[in-house]
Amino acid sequence: MEPADLLTRHGIAPEHLDRAPASPARAQALARVQEVPPRPCTVCGAPAATARAVLFPGAGPRWVDLCWDHGMAVRRRHRLPQTLEGITADLRDAAREAGLPAAEHLPFSSSFETATAGRPDEGVR
Repeated sequence: MEPADLLTRHGIAPEHLDRAPASPARAQALARVQEVPPRPCTVCGAPAATARAVLFPGAGPRWVDLCWDHGMAVRRRHRLPQTLEGITADLRDAAREAGLPAAEHLPFSSSFETATAGRPDEGVR
């Protein structure tokens, strides 16, 4: 979920948030989170654990201060492959982009033991 979606879901208008610089430095966000007393979460009022500048159409960049739970709700998730086949496909793509010969046929092993035994996994070729 994006921070703007979270605020919309809770009926929080960006016009009520502090203006933020267009591209704040990481130090600015860190200083904001480390203020004493802590700033309240924009959504629930709990102490903020993170702050980020969010660009809102029509309102410009605004600070969005979030507690741990709301910060995790808008955290970007990594989209890594979770199967051996998916990982192998990504590795083959990287080998192909690097120009390695026979990238399509590179064998991969799912464990150290199969690699040292010289037995690539079946179905992962």
